[in-house]
Amino acid sequence: MLQHVRPHREGAPVIVLSDCLHHRGDMPCRPHKRLGVSCDACHLYAPAGLRVLIVKLGAPGDVLRTTCILPALRRLHPNAHVTWITRDGAVPLLEGNPSIDRVLTVESNYVEFLMSETFDLAINPDADHLSAAILTIVNATAKRGFVTDGRGGLRPLSDSARQWWHLGLDDTLKRQNRDTYGQWLYRICELDGDVQRPLFRITRDDARMAGVFLGQVADRPGRRICVNTGASARWAEKRWKVGHYLALLGLILRDEPDASVILIGGPLERDLNAQLLNADPRFIDGGTHSSVGYVAALLAAADWVLTPDSLCYHLATAVGTPAVCLVGPTAPWELDRYDASLLLHGDRDCIACYRATCPLSETCMDSLSAGHVWSAIQQSIDYSADQFQMRSAVMALDTQAQERLGALRVRSVA
Repeated sequence: MLQHVRPHREGAPVIVLSDCLHHRGDMPCRPHKRLGVSCDACHLYAPAGLRVLIVKLGAPGDVLRTTCILPALRRLHPNAHVTWITRDGAVPLLEGNPSIDRVLTVESNYVEFLMSETFDLAINPDADHLSAAILTIVNATAKRGFVTDGRGGLRPLSDSARQWWHLGLDDTLKRQNRDTYGQWLYRICELDGDVQRPLFRITRDDARMAGVFLGQVADRPGRRICVNTGASARWAEKRWKVGHYLALLGLILRDEPDASVILIGGPLERDLNAQLLNADPRFIDGGTHSSVGYVAALLAAADWVLTPDSLCYHLATAVGTPAVCLVGPTAPWELDRYDASLLLHGDRDCIACYRATCPLSETCMDSLSAGHVWSAIQQSIDYSADQFQMRSAVMALDTQAQERLGALRVRSVA
């Protein structure tokens, strides 16, 4: 049982244990604020062990899914002090993560910290020049991933990093790869074991607000289904079209009339979602300007979510909600499924082209009709389970087959 301890005697020297994981530098630590404890007699003193630096600057979804390395790091080094460098836009995904002690951003004065501190282990899994330059200047005993070569190029620090780099440079190799991002990440970081889920902490306030909202608009006895229309501005071809979403809603409510289908997205999807809501008021408006924490709380309360390959997919995996992910220009085989997700893509040779725009009149995402998608979802639902479960798979949908539901041929490429 936690108890208060006596404050310092008047006139006694102040003891500061700056190696403690609770130490915050310029303000009282949390145990002091909660319990009044001081460093000279604190039963919560936790000396930091390994000092670890992680550099991950990519898109927010990539930043979130990289948190899958934290459980493995903590298992090896329970008292490690972890600093994470990222961009401002990804900070809400890392705040409150109990496995991260400090977050620095490249938009702030992070260099001063790096130049004045030492680390035992520094990790940069990305083959981009800024991340590699940061890892290069870090004073660390051991480094993993990529540094610069001193002449404007990159230098992978291991065979695994070199192979991952080559996948990013060669479209043929990229399409041939069947290992997930998490598996490559664990190899680059020299971590063992199964790839763990990303980590995201839902706050009580976000959970409460999501619960109030769902209690008002989704109080029917059927399943709660989130439909995310969002994808990054860079990947316009990741998006499904309006007609597909409307057709899928009709199929869902035809077979599950008590279901609640909640439409969500980001600010870029405001007009698209408004068009869908106007076209079919059976959609429930989940908003397009919500915080990432609130969206995570909505996903956690859903039975399953439909989404393109986007931040929403990685949020769903982090909170444990089964996801049906529609994949087109990116590689479906690199997405970690955690035995809970269904990845659907068209049966086309050009899958994983990584083009921002498509030169074809019918894109790979266009070819994924609502009928094909709903049939695949129904085949993957485990109706015998006490609670909702979805059989995890990577499935190529033969979009040239007959359109009749029940005559659809589904070929697994997992």
